Amino acid sequence: MMEDRRFAEVVLFSPAEASEDRPAFTYDLPDELRGRLTVGSLVTVPFGRQRLYGVVIALSDESPVSKTRPVGSLVDPDPVLTPVQIALAGWMSREYLTPLHECLKLMLPPGVTGYTDVLITLNPDASADTANTKTQAELLALLRRRGPLRGAQVRAALRTADWRAAAEQLERRRVVTCQSFLAPPRARPKQTTTARFISAADADAALSGLRSEVYPATVGFLRVEAGPVDVSRVCAETGCTRYHLDKLAERGLIALETEEVWRDPLAGQVFVPTEPPPLTPDQAAVWNVIKLQVASCKSQASLLHGVTGSGKTEIYLRAVAEALARGRRAAILVPEISITPQTVARFAARFPGRVAVLHSALSEGERYDTWRRARAGLVDIVVGPRSALFSPLSPLGLIVLDEEHDSSYKQESPRPRYHAREAALELARQTGATVILGSATPSLESYYRAQRGEFNLLEMPRRIMGHTRRLRDLQSRYHVPHIRYQDLHDGPSEARYIPLPPVQIVDLRAELRAGNRSIFSRALQQAMDEALGRGEQVILFLNRRGTATFVLCRDCGAVLRCPRCDTPLTYHGPRSSLVCHHCNHREPQPDHCLQCGSKRIRYFGLGTERVETTVREHWPNARLVRWDRDTARTHAAHANILQQFVDGEADVLVGTQMIAKGLDLPLVTVVGVISADPALNLPDFRSSERAFQLLAQVAGRAGRGLLGGRVILQTYRPDHHAIAAAAAHDYAGFAARELAFRREQGYPPYRRLAKLVYEHANPNRAQAEAQALADALRGALARRGLAPADLIGPAPPFFARLRGRYRWQIVLRHADPAEFLRAIQVSPGWRVDVDPASVL
Repeated sequence: MMEDRRFAEVVLFSPAEASEDRPAFTYDLPDELRGRLTVGSLVTVPFGRQRLYGVVIALSDESPVSKTRPVGSLVDPDPVLTPVQIALAGWMSREYLTPLHECLKLMLPPGVTGYTDVLITLNPDASADTANTKTQAELLALLRRRGPLRGAQVRAALRTADWRAAAEQLERRRVVTCQSFLAPPRARPKQTTTARFISAADADAALSGLRSEVYPATVGFLRVEAGPVDVSRVCAETGCTRYHLDKLAERGLIALETEEVWRDPLAGQVFVPTEPPPLTPDQAAVWNVIKLQVASCKSQASLLHGVTGSGKTEIYLRAVAEALARGRRAAILVPEISITPQTVARFAARFPGRVAVLHSALSEGERYDTWRRARAGLVDIVVGPRSALFSPLSPLGLIVLDEEHDSSYKQESPRPRYHAREAALELARQTGATVILGSATPSLESYYRAQRGEFNLLEMPRRIMGHTRRLRDLQSRYHVPHIRYQDLHDGPSEARYIPLPPVQIVDLRAELRAGNRSIFSRALQQAMDEALGRGEQVILFLNRRGTATFVLCRDCGAVLRCPRCDTPLTYHGPRSSLVCHHCNHREPQPDHCLQCGSKRIRYFGLGTERVETTVREHWPNARLVRWDRDTARTHAAHANILQQFVDGEADVLVGTQMIAKGLDLPLVTVVGVISADPALNLPDFRSSERAFQLLAQVAGRAGRGLLGGRVILQTYRPDHHAIAAAAAHDYAGFAARELAFRREQGYPPYRRLAKLVYEHANPNRAQAEAQALADALRGALARRGLAPADLIGPAPPFFARLRGRYRWQIVLRHADPAEFLRAIQVSPGWRVDVDPASVL
């Protein structure tokens, strides 16, 4: 009877079937699935002639439609999503104007769902002249040449988006047959097989008839091992194969056992347990507030504004301990995988065996198993970049965003273009978790909200670098005779204090007038000479890769540009090539100008490769490492470079913004900012904020160690307020000035923004689409009585052409951009970014 039936609302993981108006479809439950299927279950369902993967987001006794089809199968016996995750995905879908299925899929590791593909077969009686379009002709020629093909093979061979339409048209004319099928999920548990010796009685008789010498050698090896041994090791040690092992098992000499194993990226790593140090007065005042928040199990958020080295991590560690003591779990977010190893080491040392790491550089199997362990309740703490927020930790008690100001917490592409800070706050509202936003240079949005009382504003203005015992250990390890720490008179007797490093601003214009054309000012050269002479370490920062940032003909003035992006190509000396840092287009180093034929080609600008070369010329005996995207493309490369420098195996570290992240480098006494100007010259309202944050964070790498330190900041704009504030470690002064500018101009945090970008290979089409949408938006603003100035554009953005496509941009100011845009018919070709990190 109808009353006994149950219905499931299923979101399909299929972009083709996604609809903002209808995110889910109703299916009835067959008898065999009743009682087994629940909210969050991963299922397969029929849809048209296809079978698709989907997730159940609701169950009910009534159907909104008269006719339903049954759910096909249950893919995983356990739910793959929790009700909280489904609710969070719904919020993200509304807030960031993204189809629900894309938000749900964000919370699953890769490979959990399979995909729907099609097998295309050429019918035997198909004539050779049945193609009506170029794509149809290419598809038929491909099928005649290679036989039946899957859709993925056709897409790779034809490299065109309309192959599916061509196949469907040919099928309607019975030229080809398209058969849909469902590929199984790639993510599966890993199993290992072991062998162990089980019989000592009459082994010779059991071996009779087995002629190969491998058999007795294998039995002898396993008898000596006296326990289970992985089959791969048995084969390597004895030369046997699985065939030989099966024969021995058939005769009762050995047992072969298969078991499931976790793929854990932290397996085998040793973390020495640590004990909590005594708190300083600043830390104690902050901890008294945080402890009550975590203990309350009610959603609360705090902005922890602590200077570099003030002890924010100890607050995080204690908050985690408090959450665990109350039976809850914690997610620790860091801005980039480059600093994940240090963070993991600190948490794993305090909480042995309870920490997992999750980030995109892990293998699919490692991410899948970490997700499964978290789902099963075998993990209490997950550390990683923004995606770690979506780990199925339950019950969740704490979310930490370290370096909360970092723009990498905002996902730019693909959709959903969410901000991890806002998603964390929403997740905390649903779970009663505490959120700690930590930074030495908080984002102006967070600082403004803290001033208004939305967040608790907690401050730690003093740099507390360590305790006597730890400092003595470091002093002994690094053979440092004297250290520059001071007693902390109002805190624990063991605590030691050191002031923030002095920052010297060097005017590069004055250097030029004095005849110094080197990339190193006289002050920086002297500081490096002294530090390297004492066996100390130096960091040199420049937020640009390459050798030269553009290449120019001195006769006609032509600048070599990317043919697909219209942006200057960057010269990379070691490879003698020109590279586009947007689309990775590469071409060889030119020997003449392609416009006028002149040989007077010159290289201008500065990148980390040139800094590295110049350091080697000036200090040939210094051991040097470079840390940028060219030298560290994998998680292991990041970790290796950092460990090499921490272990004192290099004297100079040249790097981009990676070195600005919260790293603890005990022997660094000099930090040189080669040029503070690049970030200031971008036409973005956040350029001053980014420059201040980056410079303040880089300066914070100096003086954190045993010997104190100094910062040399080179610039052509020494009077710029962001540079002056960073040199003075004056966050409050910078924030006051910048917030006044934002209020006057109507920028965040006072108004919210949405950035809409349209791209097309035809520049006229791109401009026409942009003008049409701008007219529609202006009309909608007028109908609501809003000012036309709330629409900026349409206009080409700073990067007007990328990857061969012309770009036009519109920026909307509104109190709730998502709500406003939902009422507008925005065509699918537009990329909509609510609360963008940049308007470039």
